[in-house]
Order: sequence, then C-alpha cells, then structure tokens
Amino acid sequence: MRILHFIFTLCIACLEIACYEDKGNYDYTDKLEITVSGIQEAYNRTVGETISLKPQITPANREYDCFWGIIAFNSGSNNIDTISYEQDLDYKISLRTGSYNLLFCAKDKATGIYAYERYNLTVGTETTDAWWVLKENSNGTDLDLITPTKTMPDFISSINGKQMAGAPVSLAFTLYYSEFDSTTNTNVKISSVFVASEQDIVALDYYSGRLIRDYDNFFYEFPQNRKVTHLFNGPSDIHAVIDNHVYTIPAMKSSAPYTRFSIKVDGNYQLSSQYHAVGAKQPLLYDEISSSFCSVTRGTSLLMYTDNSGISPNNMNMELIFIGSRSPNIYAPGDVAYAIMKNGNQYYLINIDGTLINRVNSNPIKEMVKIPSDKGVLNADFRTLNENNDIIYYTKGNDIFACKLDTFEEIPQNLGIGSGETITYMEYVKFAPYGGNTDWFDYVVIATHQNGQYKLYLHPIQAGNIQPAEKVYTGEGKVKKALFIKLVQFSWGTGVHDSISS
Repeated sequence: MRILHFIFTLCIACLEIACYEDKGNYDYTDKLEITVSGIQEAYNRTVGETISLKPQITPANREYDCFWGIIAFNSGSNNIDTISYEQDLDYKISLRTGSYNLLFCAKDKATGIYAYERYNLTVGTETTDAWWVLKENSNGTDLDLITPTKTMPDFISSINGKQMAGAPVSLAFTLYYSEFDSTTNTNVKISSVFVASEQDIVALDYYSGRLIRDYDNFFYEFPQNRKVTHLFNGPSDIHAVIDNHVYTIPAMKSSAPYTRFSIKVDGNYQLSSQYHAVGAKQPLLYDEISSSFCSVTRGTSLLMYTDNSGISPNNMNMELIFIGSRSPNIYAPGDVAYAIMKNGNQYYLINIDGTLINRVNSNPIKEMVKIPSDKGVLNADFRTLNENNDIIYYTKGNDIFACKLDTFEEIPQNLGIGSGETITYMEYVKFAPYGGNTDWFDYVVIATHQNGQYKLYLHPIQAGNIQPAEKVYTGEGKVKKALFIKLVQFSWGTGVHDSISS
C-alpha cells in the first residue's frame, strides 16, 4: 500500500473537468456525465472487519480507471492512503479507531472525465457500540458487553484473567483518563470505563477492555478500610466513596495527567446512596449526618454546602428516599431533579434546580409539596424518573406503576414480568448525543433474575406509559446497572457518548 500526495484541489479540478461546458461542435446531450450509485453515505466497521463495496458506475458500457483512498476526517493533511485500484472494494480494516473519509474516483479512459465521491467511515472495536452490563456472579463482580451482533460475557475476567471481588456498586465513563505510555515516555488521555465493586475499583480501556489500573494502584494514601460504596461522575472528574470519604480523580482533556485518586474530602459526613450526578453539573449529594444537601468538586478537599435562604437545604431533619434526573431538552441533561424525602410519617416531593448546584452560595430547592401517605411510590422496591416528563416509575414485587408528579395519580403498567422472575434493577436510560439524532433512544431498562440467569428488558416509552420490551437480552448473574456507550459519527467527526440515567 503506498501513500499518494493527492491534494484535494486536484480532486476538485477533476470534478470541474467532469462538469465543464463543452466548446466543441457537439450538442449538449453528447457531454459525458459519470455518476456513481449503490453506496451509502456512511459506514460503521470494527477493526479487523472487511468493508466490501460494489459501486455502480453510469454509463456502464465504458472502461474506467478507478481508485479507492482513505484519509482521516478533518486531519488537515493532504496525504491519502490508496487502498485499491479496483472498482469493487474489499478492504480489511487495520486503522486506528476514529472517523475517516472513503474516497472513490472513476475516470473514463477515453475522455479523462472523472467522477469523485466521498463517504464517511467510522472505525471502532467490538466494544464501541455496546451495553455495559454490571452484574454480580456467585464469586464477585463482572461485566457483560452486549453489542448489536453478540454478547461478550464476563468481559473483565475474560480479558484480564479475574473478576472483581465483592458485590457490584456502579460504573462510570470518562473520555479523558490519563495513562503513562512507556513507548513514548509520555502521559496520554484514554477513554475509560471505571467499574466499582464493594472491594475493588478498576479502570478499563474503553476500546479493548484492557485493565489500566486497579484498587491497589489507585491511591497515594490508602483508605483505612477497603469498602467502596459509591462511584459517580463530576463535570470533569471521577468520584468514589471509600470508607465513608469521597476520593476524586480530575479527568479533563487539558488537565495534568492524574492517574490516581488525588483528592480526599475530609470531614465527618455520611453520604446517602441516593445522589444526582448528570451531565456537566456538579453532583448533588446528601449528607445523612447533618441532613443537608451538598456537593463536591476537585477544587476543594471539603464538602460544599448550599445557601439557607428559602426552603433550607441544610439541617433538614429528613431522610432522602429517592432522587432522579430530568432533562428538559438534549442541551440540558440534569437541569431538573426531583427528590422524595421523609420526615417522620410525612413524605415530601422536592423540586430541585440542577443548574444551581454549581453555585456554592445558591439554594437549589425550588419547591416542596406533601405527598399523600397512601401512595405506593413511597414504599417501592425500585424507582426511576422519566427524563422527559414529570413521572416516576416504580416497582413493588413484580408490579410496575407510573406515578404522575403533578397529581400523584398512579397507573399500573401491566408489563407481565415472568412468573418466578425477580426484579433486580430498573432505570430510565436516555441516549441523546447532540448532533447524533439517528442514535437517540429512551428506554425504561428492567432486569430480572431467576435460577442464576438474568433478563435485561429494554422498554420504549409512549405518552408516558411503558411499552412492551423492544429487546430482551439474557445472561448469567444478577444485574446491578446498565450503561450504553457508543462511538458516534457526527458531521464534524466522531465522539464517544454514554447514556444518562435517572
């Protein structure tokens, strides 16, 4: 394979030749016009796959010289890698993951007139379009990766030789974790999936599943007790709660190369298992010792508490039962949150302005209303908030309901979970990358467990009601959480996006 220094101005000139106004003694209808059809505008392939294309050139009764080239999208380079001189393309992909332009040129041998076409090619790996399903096995924690074509069970142990110790806690994704590259002696940013179990935390290479770092290599000073209870994102951070203290890794594109949990949040606090951590907002946490809402950022080693004006978020003397995220539109993930709180025998619905969490001196609580004490949502097994509407879905046993937050009307959903199955997980999952409209989806994701096996149901939503499952996946173990991550093709290139959950 050779590199042609083939500048785009030449390609444009070829098009001009094909479209010139003939000055000879010919009628306009005699001008040769070459068209190429039978090829899609965009293709997605994984490393190692073969892309096979059969363009149809019109007129068909002529001889053509053809070539296929490839160039990185928006690379700023004029170097095109020529991959074939045949009309039909059969090319085994050995490129780095990312976005490319496929170029095809067909030149009429008799006249020299060209047709020149450009197509989008996104190159990923088997992991770059998948549900990452966090699950509990009999001996610990692992992941199943569910792609459009297959399931890769026990992904952590199959790639790295062992699963994680303890029951699963959560997982999170970041584009900009740092890793030292021994071949270049430099630190590089790497897209990573963080996975937490009760006794371990690992960072995995998003593209391969390779272990980058584990608990034993994550700390400058180890927590006294190896007990992990939380894992969640900040705007440009990864946070974990270990031994009742928050630890933070800054994970910014332009930040210093942080590879370990470099910030410990000191103080006497006990964080609720319920929290709001969505999009570019600071996470909203709840300290059960002081009964106060608070937040955390890489800029301080203390929890940040908010303003007391209005309905005070401090010293509330309440228990946080549930908090969920609302996204008023795709540009504002997590701009609204709803919380259910309990004070004695009275329950309250709290309306929270998620945009104010970033402002330390602002009170995010907008409204607090009483919830009638006979509502089933108050004693649910699992709850999740509709990202697009003011509805909480909840389960009690195998029954599923929708609770409208404006009236507290509760509507059975009648999904008919199978006899003998036990619900272990429910979450509203939204995937809406800006500019990637064709990839959008909203599901209520429900997982059940029976006889050592799980079923993962993806339920679409219509008019606020949960519809029958559109897809059902199966595997071994008990599901704790599901995260969807995909390498998406945009008009300006590619980007990796993960789903948001309520």
